[in-house]
Amino acid sequence: MVSLSGKERPRAGDVKAVAVDIDGTLADDSRRLDLAAVGALREAQDSGVSVMLASGNVLPITYALQQYLGFKGPLIAENGGMVCYQQKVWVLGDSKRPREAYAYLTTKMPAPRLFTDKWRETEVGMRREVDLELVRKILEGWDVDVQTTGWAIHIMQKDMNKFLGVQKGCELLGISVDQVAAIGDSDNDEMMIRECGWGIAVGNAFEGTKKAAAFVAKRAHGAGVLEGLEWLGLIRS
Repeated sequence: MVSLSGKERPRAGDVKAVAVDIDGTLADDSRRLDLAAVGALREAQDSGVSVMLASGNVLPITYALQQYLGFKGPLIAENGGMVCYQQKVWVLGDSKRPREAYAYLTTKMPAPRLFTDKWRETEVGMRREVDLELVRKILEGWDVDVQTTGWAIHIMQKDMNKFLGVQKGCELLGISVDQVAAIGDSDNDEMMIRECGWGIAVGNAFEGTKKAAAFVAKRAHGAGVLEGLEWLGLIRS
């Protein structure tokens, strides 16, 4: 385990919610969920800690996963563009500029979209084999953010990020973002990891995400989630 300077471990009762990414964090490179990590999060939830899934995926998939995993906190989809809690939905993002940027992009290069984009409402998601740096170069000056999750490339409204979704989730729960621990691995997790009360990067995380974290796990994916939950004092080793 690696604890970075500047952030102390929380005391018992400090953490009121955990916001956790799915792909690359709860799930491995084959998109298989780590059931031990899921069980540990359920244990934390049973002790009174809200669990918020925070994903770049679309709302229908994130919602279905939440239901079958048994988590009850607000969920964040489309990188903060959409928040859902108790079957009510808040749309925080705007797809107008991302869609315009994508239309321009396709005049310059092939950029196949994700199968799930038929359900995407606030951004554009492209397949991960699309050249990220070329997309960023072509869309320079378009006032959009282009991020990768390792699974997809997203064209997003400028300054849209998962942390905005976490803020809305906290408002719905009546807690502060300083009481939230965020766990993730990719570019799109960096802001919530930096800005929440405690940020945790799993061992396979991007370097920028690790630098934003208060704690960096040695192990990857779900095993790293378990390390993080132990560091938070939410489970025992």
